[in-house]
Amino acid sequence: MKPQIVIYCCANSTAVPEEHVERIMAELDAEIMISRLPCSGRTDVLYMLKAIEAGADMAMVVGCPEGRCQFLEGNLRARKRVGYANRLLAEAGVGSERVRMYNLDSAHGEQFAAALKETIAKAREIGEWVNR
Repeated sequence: MKPQIVIYCCANSTAVPEEHVERIMAELDAEIMISRLPCSGRTDVLYMLKAIEAGADMAMVVGCPEGRCQFLEGNLRARKRVGYANRLLAEAGVGSERVRMYNLDSAHGEQFAAALKETIAKAREIGEWVNR
């Protein structure tokens, strides 16, 4: 299985090193699409659901560490939306673990790589969504 991961990334929380993403994609045989947003709080539930509907195995929302959002509470709103998206996916029979939220510091690029590897491993564990 070649997991497809969609990442919604706050422009203020982490600098996604493209070379790390490409290396992880090759190393772990995964397809990754990154969508940068001004704040993780701009990630709408509809974005996450559409990503899964379009064939992504998992969606990842990357925001600022809690209490350090430049827009005050954007990361808290994003976390609530991730929970809601997972509840809707569970009700639809897709699974309740297809969307993950990570709060990462921009100064620690290795945290992003670890979160991405964890998400890819989880995608392989829960398997493909059969709607493809």
